[in-house]
Amino acid sequence: MTQAELADLSRILYSPVTLAHYVGAAVVLLGALTQNVDGGKPAGGVRGLLTRRVGLALAWTGVATHVAHEVVRGLAQSRLPLGNMFEVTSLMALVGVAGGLWYVRSRRRDELAGFVMLCGTLVLGLALLMYAEPGPLMPILDTWWRHFHVSLLVGGMGVFAAGFVFIALYLLADTARGEDGRGPGAGGGRVHGPDGPESGLAAEPGSVAVATEALTAAALRARIPAVKLAVGTFLGTSLVSWVWAVSMDPTADGVRRMLTVNATMVVAALVARHFAPYLPSTDVLDSVAHRLVAFAFVLWTVGTIAGAMWAEQSWGRFWGWDPKETGAFLAWVAYAGYLHGRATRGVRGRRAAWIGVGAFVTLMATYLVANYVIVGLHSYAGL
Repeated sequence: MTQAELADLSRILYSPVTLAHYVGAAVVLLGALTQNVDGGKPAGGVRGLLTRRVGLALAWTGVATHVAHEVVRGLAQSRLPLGNMFEVTSLMALVGVAGGLWYVRSRRRDELAGFVMLCGTLVLGLALLMYAEPGPLMPILDTWWRHFHVSLLVGGMGVFAAGFVFIALYLLADTARGEDGRGPGAGGGRVHGPDGPESGLAAEPGSVAVATEALTAAALRARIPAVKLAVGTFLGTSLVSWVWAVSMDPTADGVRRMLTVNATMVVAALVARHFAPYLPSTDVLDSVAHRLVAFAFVLWTVGTIAGAMWAEQSWGRFWGWDPKETGAFLAWVAYAGYLHGRATRGVRGRRAAWIGVGAFVTLMATYLVANYVIVGLHSYAGL
C-alpha cells in the first residue's frame, strides 16, 4: 500500500471504527451497571453478566482497532505517531482506556468500566477536533529522547485522565448520597459491598429492601441538582474551550468547535450524574483515583526529566521556562500537593478530590493553552 492509502486506512480505523466501538462499549457497560438491581432483587446474573461481557468485548475490540490505527498511521509517515496534538491526544485516549480497563479488571471492579469508556470517547472526540494529516517531523526534534519523553508524558496524561474520572465520580457519588464516604449509605445503591457479595448489603437480612430504598433515595437526590450541574459544567468549560477553539480558528468554525466541546461536556456530566446511584462506595472510588494519580505522577516526573535531556540536545539548555515547560512544572507541583496532602496531612474526602480537580485543570490548561494560545518553543506541537 502507498503512504496515501495507509493514511486513508488510519483515518477510517480511527473514525468511525474505533469511535463507534468506544461509544457502543460505553452505552452497553453503563446499561449493564443498572442491571445490578432489578425490581428490588439482584439481577438474575445471566443477563447482567452477559451484557457486561458484550460491553467489555466491544471495549477491547475498540482498543485493538485503536492500536491498529496507531500502527498504520506510523507506517504512513515512517515515524512514531508522537509529533502533533492529534497524535498525542489519540495516544492519550488509548493509554487511558487500556490502562483504565486493565486496572478496574485487576481490582474486580468491572462495573466501573463504562465510565472509563465514556472518558475515552470524550478524549477520542477531542482529538478529532485537532486532526492533522500524517507528515514528517521537524529535523531538530527527531532524537531518541523524543520517543522517551513524549511516550512517558502521554502515558502520564492518559492515567491522570483516568484518575480524574474517578475523582469526579467520587464527588458525584458523595453529593448524591449526602455523605463523605463515611456516613450511612456509603455503599449507595449497591447490592454488594466493596470486597464482594459477602461484605455488602446482600449479606444482611432484609438487605434487598434496604438496597432498593437506598437506591431510590440516591436516585432522587441525584436528579434534583441536574440542571445546576449542567449550568456549572457549561460555565466551567466555557472559558478554556472558548480561548482554545477561537485561537485555533477565529471564524464561525471556531465558535462551533467551542460549542461542541461545551455541549459534549454537559451531556457527559449529566450521563455520569444519572448513574451516580449505581456507583460503589465513595471509599472505593477515592482509593482507585489515588492509586491511578500516584502511578501517573511517576510517569510524569520521569517524562519531565527526559524532556529536559531532550531540550539540552535540541536547544542547548536543560530548562528555559518556556510556557509548556512552566505549565508542566506547575502541573507536577499541583499533583505533588494532592499526593503530599493525602500522605502527610491526612487530607481526605472532598478536600482531596477538589485538589485533584484543580491539578487536572492545571494539566489541561498546560496541554491546550500552552500549545494553541501562548507562542513558545513547543508551539510546533499544534501543527
